[in-house]
Amino acid sequence: MNRLVNLLVFLAALAFIVGTVARFLGGGNLLGNEAVVYWRGSIGFLAFAATLLLVQIRDG
Repeated sequence: MNRLVNLLVFLAALAFIVGTVARFLGGGNLLGNEAVVYWRGSIGFLAFAATLLLVQIRDG
């Protein structure tokens, strides 16, 4: 499950970077979506990763 947590954190960082680039360099619209979509996705990935970590702590 640690691999899944690491993957989610990596995806969150990637979504954060893409959202930042889309907002500040692309004028807010990159790959057909506004930057807000990437920011929300980043927060979602981080929240899911944190939940998985808390489940591991509780069960371990």
